[in-house]
Amino acid sequence: MISLELRQAFAVARDAVRLEPEWAMMNSIPEGVRGGPGAEEVPGDYLEFLSVANGAIFGRIVIFDAATIGEMQFYADETEGAPVRLGRESWFCFGKVNDDPLFISRRDGSVWGFPDMGIIWWQSDIFERLAGDLDEFLLRCVFGRGYLSVSGASEDDQWWRLLTHTGSAE
Repeated sequence: MISLELRQAFAVARDAVRLEPEWAMMNSIPEGVRGGPGAEEVPGDYLEFLSVANGAIFGRIVIFDAATIGEMQFYADETEGAPVRLGRESWFCFGKVNDDPLFISRRDGSVWGFPDMGIIWWQSDIFERLAGDLDEFLLRCVFGRGYLSVSGASEDDQWWRLLTHTGSAE
């Protein structure tokens, strides 16, 4: 369930995006939608996210909207020769950091990703748990200090400047 703290973070960020033209051009946090695509296939945490925002662009982190989430599940397909074995039955791709996909484990709801190692994500043998659930990922890695480490961004990054402006980065 989306926490009150997270709902407030969304509201503050939506307001802040409107303050600077660069922030509005580079970020998008549309209002939420009811329901979602193929609810039986979509993890509950992602459906909860859709109730608050129908997809979003948070600087270098993108979370897919309800209209495109189905098309993006190709990221979870097994790739021949890849060191990490995925599969749609075990993993749900909900977004990406830069060009590296983000996944929710269908087993326990934890969030996983491939750290940016300068190689194509599917060639990486490092697949890391980033958070215990989507709420934690959003609070820490989208609206908090974890943004810099997860995204590889510098403190000059426009989303980081927005977080600093709103006090979320502290």
